Order: sequence, then C-alpha cells, then structure tokens
Amino acid sequence: MRRAPRLAVLTAAAVLTASAAATPAAADHRPPGHGLGHRTPAANDGWASAEGGTTGGSEAAGADVTTVRTWDGLREAVRGDHPKIVRVAGDISAMTGTDGAPLECSDFADPDYDWDAYVEAFDPGHWEGGEDGPLAEARERSYEEQREHVLLTPGSNTTIVGLGDASISDGGILLESVENVIVRNLAVHDSYDCFPEWRGSDWDAQYDNIEVSRSRHVWLDHLTLTDGDTRDADLERVYGEQVDRHDGMIDIVRGSDLITVSWNVLDGHDKTMLYGNTDSNDHGDRGRLRITVHHNLFTGLTQRVPRVRYGQVHVYNNHYTHGPESDYSYLYSWGAGVESGIYAQNNSFDMGPGIAPEDIIHSWSGSALYEEGSLFDGRPVDLLEAYNQAHPDDRLDSDVGWEPERHGKIHPTRAVPHLVPAKAGAGKLR
Repeated sequence: MRRAPRLAVLTAAAVLTASAAATPAAADHRPPGHGLGHRTPAANDGWASAEGGTTGGSEAAGADVTTVRTWDGLREAVRGDHPKIVRVAGDISAMTGTDGAPLECSDFADPDYDWDAYVEAFDPGHWEGGEDGPLAEARERSYEEQREHVLLTPGSNTTIVGLGDASISDGGILLESVENVIVRNLAVHDSYDCFPEWRGSDWDAQYDNIEVSRSRHVWLDHLTLTDGDTRDADLERVYGEQVDRHDGMIDIVRGSDLITVSWNVLDGHDKTMLYGNTDSNDHGDRGRLRITVHHNLFTGLTQRVPRVRYGQVHVYNNHYTHGPESDYSYLYSWGAGVESGIYAQNNSFDMGPGIAPEDIIHSWSGSALYEEGSLFDGRPVDLLEAYNQAHPDDRLDSDVGWEPERHGKIHPTRAVPHLVPAKAGAGKLR
C-alpha cells in the first residue's frame, strides 16, 4: 500500500529540505530579537491570556532561538521544557527520513501487516466480531511506528513560528501534557494516517493537524490547516464506507484549558474541531475546556466548527463559507454537546444552496447556546431561534451560565467577511 501521490514526487521545497538534511547545518542558531517568536497574546486575547497568560518560549535567548529546515531538526528543536523559540523555514515533510529521503507508508508497516489481507479478514460478509487477531495487532504496531515519526511533540514553554510561507506537510502537531505553548504563522497540511482501523461500521483515522491533550495555556494563531493533496472525496471505499485518512484539524481534549484559536484559515475538511472527546467527565473536563475562537476563516468544512462538550467557548468574529465548489458536504457548524456553553457573537455565514439558517446549530445532548449578531448570506438572522423553530422537540436555551470577560475588539459583523480573509492564515505575519 502506497501513500498518496504527494510522497512519490516531492515539491521543489521538499527537495531543498531533503538536501539540507544531508548537511550538518540542519539548524541555525541566531541571536534573539524581538520578532515573531517573542510575541505573546495581548492581555485580553481570550482564554489563553487568563491566569498568568501564555508566553511560550518568549524568554528564550542565544542557542534556544533556532531555525530549522528539516523534520529531524524540527523534532529535535522542540524537545524539552526550557523556554525556546523554533523558527520553521520552507516546507518540511514529516514523511522524510533522517537523510532527507522521502518515506512511504510501507516504511512503517509491520512485517506481518498487509492491507489486502486486513481488508479480507474484516470483510463484514464473514467477520463476526470478537477477537481481532494477528492482523489487527500488526496494524496497531504499524500505526504506532508511523505515529512516533510523523507527530511533532513539543515540550512546555515553546514557541513554534513559521518564517514567511513556512509549512509542515504529511504530519501533525500533538501538544500532550504540556503548558505554555504558542504556534503561529505556520501551515499544517495533510495529517495522513497510513493505517486506518475498521471499527465494524466505519473506518477510523487518528491523526489531527493539531491536537491539544491534557495541556494548558496554548495560543494557536495565524495558521493555515488543510488536507493538502488528499481530498476525502477521492479516497477509496471499502465495505461501502469511505476509508478515512484524516481525523480532526484542531481537536482540544482531555481536560485541556485556557486556549485561544485566532486568525486561522481552516479549509476543506470533515471533522474539524472537537472540544471535549467524551460525554463522561473522565478527564476532568467540567470546569475546563475554556477556549476562545475568534477571527478565523472556515471554508468548505463539513462539521464541528466547533463541537463542544463541557467547555466555556467564546466564538466571535469568525467567517464561515461553504459553496458548491467544496469537495466536502455540509452538516452543521456549532455542535452543542453535554454541559457545553458556546457563546457566539458577530459571526458571518456565506453558505451555498441548500444550506439554511436552522442548519448551523446541532444539538448533541446539549441544553443551551448563546448567539447574537449573526449574518447569514448578508442578512441578520437569529440562528438560535431558527434552530429552535426547526427542532421543537430538541430546543436549546440561550442561558449558558457565563459571559466572556476576556476578548479583544468585537468587530461589527458586516466587517467580518472583508477583515478576516484579508488577515487570517499563515504567511500574513512578518
């Protein structure tokens, strides 16, 4: 089984990356300055600014301010919990080895794993469930081998910042059990799972472009996240179900807290932003998952923008678009889950044919959602009332039990469709 065509033919930027890896100078140490890496959220920039704020690696100096051009160099540079600023230059593919040569899915496959044999073994025509057996275990080992290589796992007190149009491809960023991390001005494309799992009714992929798990004080700003060259609509179907290769784009889970997601572009994806990954309180989600989502451009997304459990989530000044040209169908944008408190203000929606105001909200055992100042196709619309009229047996109250206190200027909604596309995404900061 081969990876998508992207891995077989490297882009020019990736060729340069591979060449750089062969030299000892995979990373440059530069004196500290007051550029992007030293910037932190404003004092009122959402939940990331609360309780002491988020400073990342802004205190780093000397050898702890590093520029990297290879995946190996990047993985090394973000390790440890000391303050550090890691500058990403060019396009770096996670599917490259220590010598810079491109990798394929087969490079991570366990000797006992075979895709065709896996598909045959789990064919619903004869599989009756029960013990998964050796092929499932070989798939798990293959998955773990790839995961170890393609997920970037920064330590605490880290700032990762792209220089110009920098990007990471074919992998993702996992913030696991860390504090005080900033990721800015960077594109992350195609977090591709080579070894999806059949769960009896559907295919499950595991990698997110960015996952925040058991972590606090995080600022995700001016990022561009896409599925890269792998469009879900083009993927094969097995047992009548699409074989997933992507999971979320920005998932924030397992009791993570105090996070701001600002001025990003998220384009063309299905399960986009999941905040809280279980209806139970097993991870201590109650009282956590405090997240601010503002001034983001969301284009061609199917669902979860965001879907929330437990958290107090302030969603303001975001621009949502979904046109007939999108490769991804539309389900909903705001998902109100168990004990969730979405507080939405001045968001703009330009949606395609067949999408109505009552489609924007979906209840996943939620009880409340506050919404004001929304524009739908240029017209002021009460989205909560539209939802409640269409779903009289599953109504949502407007009292979410809290009001945002930390936020920057909330712009008039009519400014959002012009302001956000002009300023959101990677490569906009200098």
